[in-house]
Amino acid sequence: MREGWKKVALGDVSTMIKRGVSPKYVDNEGFVVLNQKCIRDFKVSFIGSRLTSKEKKSSKEKFLQVGDVLINSTGTGTLGRTGFVKELFEKTTVDTHVTIVRGDEKEVNSRFLGFLLNYYEPLIENLGKGATNQIELNAKDLATLKFNLPPLSTQRKIANILSGYDDLIENNQKRIKILEEMAQQTYEEWFVRMRFPGYETAVFDENGLPEDWEKVTLDEITSKIGDGLHGTPKYDDNGEYYFVNGNNFENGEVIIKSETKKISKIEFNKIKKSLNERTILLAINGTLGNIGLYSGEKIALGKSACYINVAENVSKLYVRYVLESQHFQNYAYLFATGSTIKNLGLKAIRNYKLNLPPIIASDNTQSILFQFDNLIQPIYHFIKKLQSQNQRLREARDILLPRLMMGMIDVESLETKPVEAKIIPLEQPKKEASKEFKEAVLIACLTKRFGSEKFPLGRKRYTKLSYLFHRYSDNKIQDYLRKAAGPYNPKTKYGGPEKIALNSKYIQNWKGDKGTTGFVVAEKIDDAKKYFSNYWQIADLDWLVTEFKFKSNDELELLATVDNSLMELAKKNMEFTSANVLDIIKSEKEWEAKLERAIFSDANMERAIGFLTETLQYEK
Repeated sequence: MREGWKKVALGDVSTMIKRGVSPKYVDNEGFVVLNQKCIRDFKVSFIGSRLTSKEKKSSKEKFLQVGDVLINSTGTGTLGRTGFVKELFEKTTVDTHVTIVRGDEKEVNSRFLGFLLNYYEPLIENLGKGATNQIELNAKDLATLKFNLPPLSTQRKIANILSGYDDLIENNQKRIKILEEMAQQTYEEWFVRMRFPGYETAVFDENGLPEDWEKVTLDEITSKIGDGLHGTPKYDDNGEYYFVNGNNFENGEVIIKSETKKISKIEFNKIKKSLNERTILLAINGTLGNIGLYSGEKIALGKSACYINVAENVSKLYVRYVLESQHFQNYAYLFATGSTIKNLGLKAIRNYKLNLPPIIASDNTQSILFQFDNLIQPIYHFIKKLQSQNQRLREARDILLPRLMMGMIDVESLETKPVEAKIIPLEQPKKEASKEFKEAVLIACLTKRFGSEKFPLGRKRYTKLSYLFHRYSDNKIQDYLRKAAGPYNPKTKYGGPEKIALNSKYIQNWKGDKGTTGFVVAEKIDDAKKYFSNYWQIADLDWLVTEFKFKSNDELELLATVDNSLMELAKKNMEFTSANVLDIIKSEKEWEAKLERAIFSDANMERAIGFLTETLQYEK
């Protein structure tokens, strides 16, 4: 156990561990009451909440406070799920199937406690007692949960590190929502309100349809419509494929949740369906109408998931927005069967009628569907980029979570502060300044984020970080040369930026405790931070910190070198393979020696190619 840490029980550091209230439900004029469905993936959602009568007496302590941790306490598969109360909009409580944990602020940081209980979800689940479908979590048993507790200052640093990941994910989700709304509004403007390009001269029939459009069934514009396995596969915790259902589809994305079961490759081959790049996934049971666009995920489908393979000559994105339209959603609920859980049959899906504009324009102009695709595709690709980034952020956070909670990472030397969650504009105006001054500002902000008095930021490290930052943010890497240490910009040292940053007192030279030399921040670092937002997006710097804060210099050199090689392959229209990257490295005299180092193994280069091609753009 690290110095200053101590072994405690949850009850020792909490002021309250209690179940919620027995609600008396009303339709209006009541207090909000959350249930187990509102708690998932460490979040608290008010969707699905209900109202309980204000006349029914409730203990004041059972009204939620910001910083409370909620734990699902009933039922196999649900018990143990945690959620952190980040914000409240009105007086809110929980029902008796949820336990409220309120930390003692003198002992524990509330955000840290939330992350800790999220980490201990499997142990909490094991505390449940009772029959399979009636398993319950006793508050007294929960209070006995023991863990190692660091000092409050360390708790705050750990919470800030992990919150930074969650805040970045939330920012991206807000950006995704804006982009989705833009695409949806375009669809509605063109195909619902019929104000498509050229509508002024279009001739409409008596049904309000342009004369060259037609009514078709979904079956007519698809190559296959089917559903998943009507049964239970053989699960395998070590399997490489996920068994998904309709509740895994949301806002065009396939979401793998913590509770999503895995199956082996052998089992997958028994039940796999013909999914491809033309596949749209539709929830047909429970979360009826939810949509996911298949993007090569390793998944097998359950019976509540329908797959729709759109014909090659029809816009997949157009069909996606048709399925998300209010018209189809109303149709789905109208034709769904079942009283409690609605189920939409494949026949009803195949028979759904939609308006189809001409696939090829008759007057040698671009068809409306072609124009729609051209407009929406860039939005869709940017959404996919943000979704992919969020997936990597979740994975990075999940790797860090146990290491931080077990004290495996020393956070004492890190300067951390909460990342403000705010919607990042898609574009920001850039003020004119010399290239050298901008680079000085970047060096200063890299020093702020990556350097400390114990570990000052060295030139070798900041050069790799600045290269990766430019590749992600603005692609301005013309000054980076293929030197021995990888892509290296000699102008930062000899051309002025370092000197500007030092003379402006943004940074200062420093020698660390172990003799390491480099830069730390100086007295006017806040000036550099203000300039930074004039030239780049803060979110891009946040991304850099999230991805590379704990990466070694060798790892950064690998990524920068492989990326520089991939850019050359893209220009030559060559395949992105480790063999082709290897040939480029061999062809560079100053790079050839890299291949003798373990970090440049074939496996590491393959891994780097996979990461980079998902993260950065390459123009062929």
